[in-house]
Amino acid sequence: MGAMLQRMLDYFWTTKQLEVVLVGLENSGKTTLLNVLAGGQDMETVPTIGLNVQMVRRGGVCLKCWDIGGQAEYRREWRRYAMGCDVIMYVVDSAAPARLASAKRELHRLLEDRQLSSTPLLVLANKIDLQPHVGEADLIKELNMDYIMDSPWLIIPISALRRVNIDQVLNWLTKQSRERS
Repeated sequence: MGAMLQRMLDYFWTTKQLEVVLVGLENSGKTTLLNVLAGGQDMETVPTIGLNVQMVRRGGVCLKCWDIGGQAEYRREWRRYAMGCDVIMYVVDSAAPARLASAKRELHRLLEDRQLSSTPLLVLANKIDLQPHVGEADLIKELNMDYIMDSPWLIIPISALRRVNIDQVLNWLTKQSRERS
């Protein structure tokens, strides 16, 4: 009952809005993360064909989340959806180090666009519940994050499936909505 009342209050008292694009290579956990953000539950997902859009209301903030497919044929669309968004969330499978070179290439290809240069970037090192996984310092190095000078960025290690550090993600997004208002 309390959760339902909270959702109703969030719905009616939402004043701030934030558009978020959720991108990353296929099977990095974007849709699982979106489901957890939207409803607090994980559920079995299938690969995203094209895109999903969900509204997430938390703590007086309404997040419009664009979950774009990570397969190669959809990656050229990432930029188009990122253009109108307030935040880019880039999800990386931290338990798949062999895919980091591709993740780095796609991230930097996205950020080459000067129109995205001031868009805040949240890199989510997903699947930290699996061993082994790449740590934050190694991820900074492997993704060449030190060379991203224009976009403010942050890395948060998470496990969408186990809901680890999801509150940190929501707190950061809420802070971004305050700074954009």
